[in-house]
Amino acid sequence: MENEVIQIPSSESAVSERLDKFLADNCSCNFSRSYILKIINQGLVSCGGNVLKASYRVKVDDVFDLVLPKLEKLDLSPQNIPLDVVYQDSDIAVINKPAGLIVHPGAGAQKDTLINALLYHLDGLSSIGGVERPGIVHRLDRDTAGLMVIAKNDNAHISLSSQFEKRTVSKVYTALVKGKPRVANFIIENKIERHPKYRQKMTVSSKGRLAKSEITVKKVWDCKDGTFSLLKVRIFTGRTHQIRVHLSSEGLPIIGDSVYSKSSQKYRLPYLLLASVHLGFDHPVTGDRMEFDAELPEHFLKFIEKLDRSLNGD
Repeated sequence: MENEVIQIPSSESAVSERLDKFLADNCSCNFSRSYILKIINQGLVSCGGNVLKASYRVKVDDVFDLVLPKLEKLDLSPQNIPLDVVYQDSDIAVINKPAGLIVHPGAGAQKDTLINALLYHLDGLSSIGGVERPGIVHRLDRDTAGLMVIAKNDNAHISLSSQFEKRTVSKVYTALVKGKPRVANFIIENKIERHPKYRQKMTVSSKGRLAKSEITVKKVWDCKDGTFSLLKVRIFTGRTHQIRVHLSSEGLPIIGDSVYSKSSQKYRLPYLLLASVHLGFDHPVTGDRMEFDAELPEHFLKFIEKLDRSLNGD
């Protein structure tokens, strides 16, 4: 969308951050940091009328104006990758992403991604996310299965992004963890930022961005191999690795999580046991509330069956 302007206010927790990092973390349109950098280098980011550089350090009362550049032609190849399209119309699609599928191309992954599959199966995708992320309003980790909403045009993208930013989107996950929570229902409200040493990880930190998750215990197995719990997780924010970090910080690592669980290899699972099972939002054109539910993936169900057999002595 040409000449569209997005305004992003600074926050106290982001003071002194580099501009490119701050915008990539806070822009509701799901721009990659490389795309943000490209916009900055084109002189399309300003504050108070002053064009800024990527190295600019954020101040408390800053309000940044981002002028979206003229759209580039997509140069990604459609691929006939099996895709479960739960719903679609002329504005949006809801898909049930399989575990193991990377959402968008990046270093070392220019094909075999969800984007390649979307280009094959859908008849249109928004361009606001840049040429590497057409249609992507939010994302799931590679090994996380479940529901995602896709924008098929730029107006839909802007509306959905606004709903995510205002936290009116309902997002519920199912997780299977080692251990048992002390209470049946509780809220984790810890700030999260990238780990200062291990850059592929996130960590709880007082300097991070606020992340809020509500945890409800659905089932507990006390087996000979230990205690396991099936959890319903409702998230109110969408930070990177939020559920995985929050549960790990409570001593409840997700089974099969090779990043946040030291015993992940013990269970010989292809993917971690985390799935997006419910997604609710307002249709970007009609305004109607839309609610979607998904079944747990096969590898998840098989592990539950194994726990049930263990509990029964089989």
